[in-house]
Amino acid sequence: MELGKISVIIPLFEEETNAFELGREVFQAFDQLAYPWEVIMVNDGSSDHTWLEIERVCGAFPNFHGIDLGGNFGQSIALRSGFEHSTGEIIIFMDGDLQHNLADIPKFLDKLNEGFDMVGGLKSQRPEGFIQRQMSKSAHWLINKISGTKMSYFGGTFRAYRRFLLENTNILKDSHRFLGAIIARKGVRYTEIPIVIRKRGGGKSSYKIAKLFSVIVDLIFLKFCISFMNKPFRLFGVFGGLMLIIGIIPMLYLVVTSLFFGTNIRVDYGIEFLFSVFLVLIGLIMISFGFVAEIGVYNYFSGTKIQPYSIRKTTHSTLKKNEQTADH
Repeated sequence: MELGKISVIIPLFEEETNAFELGREVFQAFDQLAYPWEVIMVNDGSSDHTWLEIERVCGAFPNFHGIDLGGNFGQSIALRSGFEHSTGEIIIFMDGDLQHNLADIPKFLDKLNEGFDMVGGLKSQRPEGFIQRQMSKSAHWLINKISGTKMSYFGGTFRAYRRFLLENTNILKDSHRFLGAIIARKGVRYTEIPIVIRKRGGGKSSYKIAKLFSVIVDLIFLKFCISFMNKPFRLFGVFGGLMLIIGIIPMLYLVVTSLFFGTNIRVDYGIEFLFSVFLVLIGLIMISFGFVAEIGVYNYFSGTKIQPYSIRKTTHSTLKKNEQTADH
């Protein structure tokens, strides 16, 4: 199966010590391949000299492009901006900290040639502590339960996708954590291959235990997206309908007994009647929210494409294939 052009998207944040060495490794790996390729390095609002190093990479090696975002939008948006400026039929996402081994790329491509649509890296070794490993195992078990997939590893960026998968996926802030699960649910053919995660080449890791809370919030959002993204009225409508039924039955009962049996609602059942009216109003409001959400989803899928990021500048390689500068 002919794969076509390969685009590698690399987001970088505060990676001035790693950017050039990463560019060199990527070039050496892809220069040996028979496929046409390009690399897009995205500076996600770094305050150090990451962008200068990206410009240096583009001046030293062919087929490299740089995007300097106007601020720090997060890894997901950086990946999205790189993808939207890519031209390849195969998209490979990877980190910019030198932890991903470029020797694994041919393994990804072999699996794509076998007919798989998505190939992910399954970490077989990683320099991390016991607590982080246990947290990771628990998170993966929970994500599998929520998403209904059977992936072994969700957290890694290092994956290869066929372009059509990402063209039909809206990559928003922090959604890269569950991108594999979101795509796997679409019925595509996916597989995972063992990879070894190396130690950082330099700089500091952005991983913090405090991110656990945001991951939990993102899991709740993932569940909502999976269950109700295309049918939000089910969420609001079912809840609203339940409140409406619970409220309207006693309210009608009290009205009927008041009209035909002389029950004094104001004296005998004032609180109960007001509570029933309150439940009915809550039900009607929730059902209205459901209709508004349905309209919002329709507009979302049929509306204009407004990008959630801004680009300060771009840079591109001026060298041709088989040309490099002396400092590489």
